[in-house]
Amino acid sequence: MNENESPAADPHADKYNDPRVVVTRGQIVALVAIVVIGALVAVLSIAARRTKLVKTTEFWGPEVITAIQLGDHVELMPGPGADFKQVELTAFPGLGHLRKALLEQSHYRWETVEPLSVEALVVDPNVTQTADELAAGTKDESGSPIVVRLEFSDPHYKRVPPALIDLELASGTVGPADGSQRVKVTDRVRPALRHQLGLLMRVSELRYGQRTDADDNATPPAE
Repeated sequence: MNENESPAADPHADKYNDPRVVVTRGQIVALVAIVVIGALVAVLSIAARRTKLVKTTEFWGPEVITAIQLGDHVELMPGPGADFKQVELTAFPGLGHLRKALLEQSHYRWETVEPLSVEALVVDPNVTQTADELAAGTKDESGSPIVVRLEFSDPHYKRVPPALIDLELASGTVGPADGSQRVKVTDRVRPALRHQLGLLMRVSELRYGQRTDADDNATPPAE
């Protein structure tokens, strides 16, 4: 129907104001309630998935938290009880899970905070574990302590100073490398953290070995 035609010319005009279609106040209220509830559920879902940082920021400090979040260069170094070469973890696929494990406040047992260093847990540094043993869990997780150190840094943008974190993987104890305090992660996070770091070390060592083999097998340039 164009603007020059009368409404009577529209064959469907009787359906636009069908008296049988009645919108009540209750239906309007129900529709508004559905929209509001849907919005609240969406907001609560987003809030539940957000990493909670209040207690972790109090423990680590804002600079360390920022370094864990933004540090684009990550190194894993051996400490007492560890037997592997220093490896670079930058751009590894599992690194995001490692960051979240350290950032989420519900991953820690805050009642275990004490003013002691992580390295003090290692009684005999001569008892060591390799990357393969860490990943496979071939040694008793409640046995020989092993300390590794993570360094999160931002060498390109220099937004924060490097953050050094010590982790004792047998008991799941973590703390700053300066030895000022330490805390245990939950029983659910501890084996996952141990296994993940072991896998990262193994993959990095395999990549390093492949690069070394490729260099050894490379054809020397013609003289």
